[in-house]
Amino acid sequence: MPDNRHSHILVTTSCGPVENVGARCTLVGAGSSTSFDTPAEVRVPNSWNLLSLECRGEMLGTASTVIMPKPNLGLVGNLLVGGAPGAVVDTATGRGLNYDRQVNLHRSQCFR
Repeated sequence: MPDNRHSHILVTTSCGPVENVGARCTLVGAGSSTSFDTPAEVRVPNSWNLLSLECRGEMLGTASTVIMPKPNLGLVGNLLVGGAPGAVVDTATGRGLNYDRQVNLHRSQCFR
């Protein structure tokens, strides 16, 4: 059964031609914070909240990005079938939103 309350985000880091350089990352949003080493799959609750991702590593240096929620097919389906009330419930609960499945923080050059 699909989990429509959470998104699973694969976080990777790279620099120059080198993929999967190790980095320590912090993901902050929706009143919570989690730290992890890349590559990693992180489970986050779906919501309207922006997520802030910052990673630091010897080769990467510091890189950051903001991850925005996006409407999913369930929201579109409920809007078409159930009209605005269904879409309002999905957005209020976060069920109608997802975060990207993969985020790669990339720098054009490595630091060593």
